[in-house]
Amino acid sequence: MLTTRDRRNILTPMQRRSKKKKAKESRQSAQSKGGKRNHKTATRERILAAAKQVFAEHPYSAASIRMVGKTAGIDHPLISYYFPTKAELFEAAVEDVAEEYYQANTSWFEGLGELSASRGLSLYLDRLFDFTSEHPEALRIVALNLVRPEESEIIPGYRQMQRLLARNTETFRRVAALRSSTHEIRMFTESFNMMVINYLGAASYYAGILGMNPRGPAYRRWVKETLQLLFLPLLRQLIRGESPDRPARRR
Repeated sequence: MLTTRDRRNILTPMQRRSKKKKAKESRQSAQSKGGKRNHKTATRERILAAAKQVFAEHPYSAASIRMVGKTAGIDHPLISYYFPTKAELFEAAVEDVAEEYYQANTSWFEGLGELSASRGLSLYLDRLFDFTSEHPEALRIVALNLVRPEESEIIPGYRQMQRLLARNTETFRRVAALRSSTHEIRMFTESFNMMVINYLGAASYYAGILGMNPRGPAYRRWVKETLQLLFLPLLRQLIRGESPDRPARRR
């Protein structure tokens, strides 16, 4: 015999149809919201990809949101919806490429501790060149915006560029088995970073001086040999704990 509670729990055919309809509408609404979120994410990523391309070809002062819109094939007002100002767009682009470069740079040290200084530096450079040939934006953006008048206002993302170089220095100090002081390690890495930014971030300029194709194997070989010539002796000194103003330790 059914109780009063059991009778309340029994749904009529109309109630069951209504319940199924509401459940279906709820699922469709959730799917619609998810689709809109995915669409917004895809649009934002499309804008960022175009922005990185534009900012890698033009300094911040010369680039514009209209250039980004043309590259992305997106109307200017829609870009402003996601990034209201050029400054915000530039900061987002710099943050994106800086994090990508930092993570890649960290991976380039894998397995180097087991190699000699000569072989380790050679492999590190090969990994660096392979990455920057596929992802040139970070070094190009830094190279294009590195120099500014002393009294001028700091451009958006400038601190992020400085932070990227500082993080790379810290990674090198942490991963490499060095016996030298932090000051000497920083002198080494800052100088190395500046050479890489110039030779790879401004490759067209330096390759042009040499009469080479900036994307060709001859220029890559020249850059690698130059960096090895300049930094391998210094790297060996850091590993041994020596410095130019301190005599080598007797063994």
